[in-house]
Amino acid sequence: MFAMYDDDGLRFRSTIENFYKIPELSPTPKIKENKDNKDGKSFDEQLSQDDKKTAEAREKYKQMAKIDIMHEVFHVEQLMSRVTATIVDSYTIKECYDLMQEKKVQQLPIFRDEENKLKGIITFHDITRYIFENLDVAEIACQNPVSTIARKKVLTTDPMSDIRRISKVMIDFNINAMPIVDEDDRLVGMISRNDIIRAVANIPHLQIWT
Repeated sequence: MFAMYDDDGLRFRSTIENFYKIPELSPTPKIKENKDNKDGKSFDEQLSQDDKKTAEAREKYKQMAKIDIMHEVFHVEQLMSRVTATIVDSYTIKECYDLMQEKKVQQLPIFRDEENKLKGIITFHDITRYIFENLDVAEIACQNPVSTIARKKVLTTDPMSDIRRISKVMIDFNINAMPIVDEDDRLVGMISRNDIIRAVANIPHLQIWT
């Protein structure tokens, strides 16, 4: 189950299929048609042929690696990291940066002042990009509230979601980290691309795609 939070709290909670239908969200654009296709094939024909070749290569790889088509399901709660720091929306950008350095984290969930309700997320990338865009007045700009640059629509998932589905959402929506929220809207962990890569490297039978 996936959900989206914003300034008003929980905005949406449903299955991954409905998740892609949210008007406010837009997945990363897919490959565009190549107008200079020398083979004279349409984009759809070329894509269909490429998909067929990919499927054939995948099956050959499975045969060589002796990969069983039955795979164990890994839930995100098995791989997620514990949340070591959160902030409220009155924090300044500099305070967020300092906290990230202290806790050695790349993202911070944002809660409402005096309310335990998730409303946004700020990442190290968001902060560094903001600083470079305001180099001439960086010291002053970093005193602005984190709400100035925070991501207002937070995409989350629940602890029992399949890690493969989460990987797909991260790729499709260009997300580096996703909060894990239980059915009572409580933040219970974070999952990042680094967590998934680390798991793939250390758990031999974990495969992201099948």
